[in-house]
Amino acid sequence: MNKDFAERNSPKKRKPAARKPAKRRTPTKSKITFHAPSFSSGALVGAVIVLVAAYAPEIIGTSTPSQNTVVETKEAPKISFEFPDLLKNNEVAANPDTYSAPPVSSNAAKVYRIQAASFRNQDDANVLRAKLLLTDLPSSIEASEISGETWYRVVIGPYSKKVNADRAMTRLRQQNLTAIWLN
Repeated sequence: MNKDFAERNSPKKRKPAARKPAKRRTPTKSKITFHAPSFSSGALVGAVIVLVAAYAPEIIGTSTPSQNTVVETKEAPKISFEFPDLLKNNEVAANPDTYSAPPVSSNAAKVYRIQAASFRNQDDANVLRAKLLLTDLPSSIEASEISGETWYRVVIGPYSKKVNADRAMTRLRQQNLTAIWLN
């Protein structure tokens, strides 16, 4: 007799596990719709409330006495202006210099300079001056004595036109330098 030993050593065939039925969830409304009857009834109720509030005093018949009584015993006062009478025969002294244009100042002689920074150490001032020269800004260093200490200013300019000085100021701000105008 022949025996099939292959089935004997193989693992038992397992049946797939039965799935549990999923819990039923109540469907949610994912779409909000316009409900015309609710809107119409709300609009009508609102209109009735407004009309009742507006016409309630007339319907009830109550009114304040100041609304119904009109006093017509006095005439309206006549308006009169005094200026034509006051100024008719008077002369007004005026200073013509008050209304003249200021004299034109020549901007050709004006020179614009900007202080980029000031340092106590001359080496720091030289480093900043070198950076500014590399960015094509004309700079120089001025030494000044303040409270017994020597300060070294890094000065940009001179510029003969304000537009060029403003451009230089903008470039200094782009380099995060808080510059100030010099007179």
